Amino acid sequence: MTPSEAATLLGHIAAFDRRTIGEVDARAWAAALHDTPLDRDTLNAVARYFATPPEKPDARRWLEPHHVRTLRAEIRAERIPDGAFTYPALGRDETGAEFVQRRRAQIQAIADGRLQAEPIREIAGGPHPNVAQALNEIGRMPEHIRAELAQAGIGAKRGNWPELAIPCPLHACRALANRPCQTSKGKRMVQGTHPSRRDAWEKAQDLYVTDRNPQEAS
Repeated sequence: MTPSEAATLLGHIAAFDRRTIGEVDARAWAAALHDTPLDRDTLNAVARYFATPPEKPDARRWLEPHHVRTLRAEIRAERIPDGAFTYPALGRDETGAEFVQRRRAQIQAIADGRLQAEPIREIAGGPHPNVAQALNEIGRMPEHIRAELAQAGIGAKRGNWPELAIPCPLHACRALANRPCQTSKGKRMVQGTHPSRRDAWEKAQDLYVTDRNPQEAS
């Protein structure tokens, strides 16, 4: 802000507080607001200051340079959305320096009121088909395991061996859930499971029933 611009600003302020203005005043205000232009936001900052009631109704309103600077910054910040807003693509790969420069220019234009911020639209349409398929497979038995169990005759007899749903706790076996138990020689057991696996499954069922019906445990 130049001294002549500061004099114009002081004349605008004087319409509210009836202050006297001289060359020294204009130079002092120009020095205090050297990086603040005389624009619409600066004049609106003056109007906002005098339009706000003072804490004490009879107090005299006396505007100072820091009031202009602070209120002008508030006015400009109100034009920038709190959430994210779209960034105009350059049309080609841009460097980090180009992004910073163009993003600052965009924010500057929004704060000036020359550009309207466009909010990011909600993405709709559901996940990609590959993602949807992967989500559907969560918790389902892989086909190769299902085939292996069927080959061993376990799939048809799962009702007889429900303990296959949990891993085998026997150290010499350690079969995973939905996998048949193994003998000490590493061979797959075609019939039945280890007793410890059955015991572990029954204990798990007892705990499940107790959690569902706490009164039965009392």
